[in-house]
Amino acid sequence: MTELEQRTRERILARLSFYRDAPPDLRARMFAAARYLRVSPGDQLVREGEPAGQFTVVGSGSIRVFRTGATGREITLYHVRGEESSLVGMLSALLGTPAIATAQAEVETDVVVVPAAAVREWVSTSEPVRRFIFETMTRALVDVTTLLEDVAFRTIESRLAVVLVQHTDSNGQIHMRHEDIAAELGTAREVVSRLLEGFERRGAIVLSRGRIDVRDRAALNGLGAGQIA
Repeated sequence: MTELEQRTRERILARLSFYRDAPPDLRARMFAAARYLRVSPGDQLVREGEPAGQFTVVGSGSIRVFRTGATGREITLYHVRGEESSLVGMLSALLGTPAIATAQAEVETDVVVVPAAAVREWVSTSEPVRRFIFETMTRALVDVTTLLEDVAFRTIESRLAVVLVQHTDSNGQIHMRHEDIAAELGTAREVVSRLLEGFERRGAIVLSRGRIDVRDRAALNGLGAGQIA
């Protein structure tokens, strides 16, 4: 590990409550066990159906957690960002069971990984580690419950508008392919393309190759709330 990687590992760990609140001897063991990784977009940290051999915490960047159906269609369960961990990978590592979903980097992402055996040991002795796990469980449960409510009670048009607003950058642009948006929503690419064309006709967006420009954010917000522009 290079000096830069060591500093990055230390910086990520220092932001984590379970590390900061641990007694000095445990903190030293955590630091020794942790390993820094930089993962590229598309790299998978956990694969659905395979056991996770390590516990992963995101320092910066974003990881998408999704399931794949029998037809090959994907649906996003939630996203993991700075100072968070994926419940799917965490439970797989702690229980030694196959992961129920895939965790994949969306952008260049800095993570710290720890062998599953070490985390199982810490859980039995450290209240801060147990608290971090319960917080992760709560956050993931809220995210998945929200997803279930959206799928059950909101139209695909409304859900699409919300995704567009969430992924709009400071320049008013969305850099997502139609198939990526479809995977986020758990629907077909053709459905997304048809709805985006409808949004464009309403003046909310302008479609370009590999990019979507937001022209009327208020209209998108209205569509996300279920209002017809």
